[in-house]
Amino acid sequence: MLGTDLPAWRKRQGFTQETLMIALGVKSRQTIITWEKSTEELSKMVQLALLAIEHIPEARFSYGQRFEDAQAVRKFVWAEREYPGKANSSPAE
Repeated sequence: MLGTDLPAWRKRQGFTQETLMIALGVKSRQTIITWEKSTEELSKMVQLALLAIEHIPEARFSYGQRFEDAQAVRKFVWAEREYPGKANSSPAE
């Protein structure tokens, strides 16, 4: 898959750049942006990860969940960082 094919794939799979970043475990959304602008073939490792995400539902996120939007991802990730195992935590707890 070429990098320029990634945006269409991402949209078909229901990912934003941010949610794909989290699903792939990359540290920056800029990485996704760079891949999407590239006219070269994505690395085999990235292509394998995308195939896993596409064909293995549990691979979509390390927690096996799918999120409605980037806000839901941020909320979940924040809760997991502060309160492991509690996705709906608040700072007052």
